[in-house]
Amino acid sequence: MDFLLRRGRELLAVEVKAARTFSRSQLAGLKAVAELPGVVWRILVYGGVDQLEMAVGVEVWPVRHFCEALAGDRLWP
Repeated sequence: MDFLLRRGRELLAVEVKAARTFSRSQLAGLKAVAELPGVVWRILVYGGVDQLEMAVGVEVWPVRHFCEALAGDRLWP
């Protein structure tokens, strides 16, 4: 996991990968923080184009989608 963003008592975990393809092995860090108190959302950002939602509760976003959500103040659930 690369970043933990905080808003009040809530935490957002973000993992950033340079790869253009997604692999489930990239989820290891975000799976590890799932039980931390306050973690409300986990996002993996990568260089691909597909947006995915994994059964383990992690969303996979293309970097462009992440940047748009950040710029539009839509990063938090």
